[in-house]
Amino acid sequence: MVAKNKARGTYYERKCVELAKSLGLDAERTWGSDGRSRGLPQEVDMVLEDDIYIQCKKRKKLAKHLKPTKNIHVQFVGEDYGENYAIMSQEYYLTLIAMLKEVK
Repeated sequence: MVAKNKARGTYYERKCVELAKSLGLDAERTWGSDGRSRGLPQEVDMVLEDDIYIQCKKRKKLAKHLKPTKNIHVQFVGEDYGENYAIMSQEYYLTLIAMLKEVK
């Protein structure tokens, strides 16, 4: 029997692929949530447009301070001596990628 969290993660990965495809993007889930099945790093759960590697994580609740408010599109966060990141809604991100695809 599959563990509850594994099943929840697999379901979320499939929903992410479905959303990307609904926006006209080429999206595929890696077999077994393991990028090594496609010769990629293990962490890759989804491949978008053949060259964008995505890891899908589903959590019960995200920290409130990490979520962008409804008044902004993207929130940048960074560590003092580490990387900087952009946090945005999944739909907004996929829409940006779809628009870039149209321009190519």
